[in-house]
Amino acid sequence: MSQSSKLQSFIENPNISLWKLTIPMTIGLFVNSIYILVDTYFLGSKIGTSAISALGYVMPFYFVIMGITFGLAAGTTTMIAQYIGKENKKRAELVAQNSILMAFCFSIFIFIFIYFFGKNLLVLQGISAEILSLALEYFYVMAYGSIFLIFSIFIRGILIGEGESMLPMWALGTGTIFNIILDPFFIDYMGIKGAAYATILSQILVVSIFLYFIFIKKNTYIKFSFNNLTFNFQIWKEIFHIGIPTSISMLIMSTGLFIMNSILIEDSHVAAYNLANRIENFVTLTLVALSSSQVTILGMFYGAKKIDLIKPMVRYTTIWSIIIASFFSVVIYFFIEDIAPLFLTASTLAEIEMSNKAIETTIQYFNVMIFAYPFIGIAMVSSRAMQAIGIAWPMMVIALFRVIILQCSLTYMFIIIMNKDIYWAWYAIGGACTIAAIIAFSMRIYFYNKLYFSLQDKKEVI
Repeated sequence: MSQSSKLQSFIENPNISLWKLTIPMTIGLFVNSIYILVDTYFLGSKIGTSAISALGYVMPFYFVIMGITFGLAAGTTTMIAQYIGKENKKRAELVAQNSILMAFCFSIFIFIFIYFFGKNLLVLQGISAEILSLALEYFYVMAYGSIFLIFSIFIRGILIGEGESMLPMWALGTGTIFNIILDPFFIDYMGIKGAAYATILSQILVVSIFLYFIFIKKNTYIKFSFNNLTFNFQIWKEIFHIGIPTSISMLIMSTGLFIMNSILIEDSHVAAYNLANRIENFVTLTLVALSSSQVTILGMFYGAKKIDLIKPMVRYTTIWSIIIASFFSVVIYFFIEDIAPLFLTASTLAEIEMSNKAIETTIQYFNVMIFAYPFIGIAMVSSRAMQAIGIAWPMMVIALFRVIILQCSLTYMFIIIMNKDIYWAWYAIGGACTIAAIIAFSMRIYFYNKLYFSLQDKKEVI
């Protein structure tokens, strides 16, 4: 299908088009969520709860890399969608080519940063000596191999921008299955760093699949030609205009994990928080797929000046985000007491005590958060809807308010100053998510009304 006919199909059937993009993306991310849980299961069962705690200290830095990359890739997605909507294929390809150049530059920066500051990032979280040893084994392998993650995220952003969701699904799904197969053997042979090597090899496979279909099969609408590739300041500026606020918002969330790990007093609490984050990936990644698909469609509508289609699309996406999040909350409510013990096992007396505490804390976390997930869906859809029309800074402001001003500050007050039980930290997170959703929804209403009024004034002038 040519891109003009795909754009026309989006215009004629926007709701169906949303699901054509969302379902393959959700399947790919869902498979990845299964991998994350399988990885957690193998590490917990073969090494112990200490390995889960070690991952909890490593994840903030890894999320920083992912956050910045996803943010810049989101800028790429939005710009490509808008240029395709304007039927400017040449400009869309220029955005794609410069985004790959951006991925290369960011990879070099990460290498340098890890070399000089890597270990300090773990020590600053107050990690114990025993857990630090495990964490460092995993950290350096994942960090130096993150170049493949960075390139895969950028390429995925390009493909999503042109409305291609099947290829990312198959690539990510294949890589994830490969990772699951390697995990138990690598962990048995190399310990915790074996899980990191398995992940890196799977990411290499994902990038290889992307490159095969782009350069050999040439199945994509966007054509890559690096023979005449030149740095284009205007393109970088356009990507940064949308991508930097998105990256900063994700960087704030990663910083929040770092701060939360520092506030949570016991390693069992860190293990529980890390496990909870991995379990809730099922709903958050589904909401990411839904809101990301929305960006592609809204971006094309905005570029094609089909403004009358934008509000109904956002309303439809918001309703479904609430339905999906509510369904997850119901499932977790009934089954979390059976799910949590599967991932937190122990072989020594000390680890048995740590594991039991972590299981109890994980259940407490979800008993609070099940009420917040529908609001998280509203916040995601509202923030990405603003990004789709070129207004990305609200996402950054909302993230700062939710994570730092509310979540981390309240958690510090409850746990450190007032010496409350750990579940007060979960109240802080759930409350922050709810308030942030109300703000995001209100900002989306304001900016969309402003857009409509502005267009109405232009029509009256004409």
